[in-house]
Amino acid sequence: MTLYKAKLKELKQLSQKKYRDEQKKFLVEGLRLVGEAARSDFPILEAFYIEEIETDGQGKKLIAMLKRKTPNVYKVTHRELATVTDTVTAQGIAAVLRQREYTADRILHCSDGQCTLVAFDGIADPGNVGSMVRTCDWFGVNGILIGRNSVELYNPKVLRGTMGGVFHLPIADGVDLLSAISHAKELGFKVYVTDPHGETHFDHVSYEAKSLIVFGNEAWGVSDQVKQLADVRLVIRRYGAGESLNVAVACGIVLSALHRLYD
Repeated sequence: MTLYKAKLKELKQLSQKKYRDEQKKFLVEGLRLVGEAARSDFPILEAFYIEEIETDGQGKKLIAMLKRKTPNVYKVTHRELATVTDTVTAQGIAAVLRQREYTADRILHCSDGQCTLVAFDGIADPGNVGSMVRTCDWFGVNGILIGRNSVELYNPKVLRGTMGGVFHLPIADGVDLLSAISHAKELGFKVYVTDPHGETHFDHVSYEAKSLIVFGNEAWGVSDQVKQLADVRLVIRRYGAGESLNVAVACGIVLSALHRLYD
């Protein structure tokens, strides 16, 4: 298939948030992410690959999987694929997917008796958001609420950072966190926020069966308004001379401790 200028322009637009929001689509690239997408229940609208992918066993299997999910699977040139993908090396394959839209209310109504949710309040770096989704996926978090002042979920750098986690758990994007947290408390959730000036060490907490843990902006942390809604302010004690702790690292530390207590 030859990708004509209009089609190339349409696909290239998905690198911009404005068009992702308008079209409710996003693009993933590379064998890992496209493979995770093919194994997920996300609707795949189109897929594109270069000829060399067909000569690789893994690539051939992936193309077959994609063809079972959509009739719109096309062989394209290196140049055409490079025009629409975000990275220098896209591994020869990309796919366009329909966004999955979860509401905060749906995520808050967990079916599990044990329900751990995580919220991102003003996380600005796409790499951090992606790593935190990946970490939440690793530790079996039941769902994520991404505040409207954070980087959006379908940012290409976020997607790459999730390493497929975006396809494994429910995530609500663009959430009004103050409203969602207030509703969570009404539903019986205990709300924990991370705070460098918090009064409770993260490893000394008996987490409730329904827990919502909030991580804040890289520079100034959780907002004051959100802190006012917290039941517990968690601190990760500093033992060395470091000025600050990366928020994605903090996420992993806290979630690890959470499961040590549950197990």
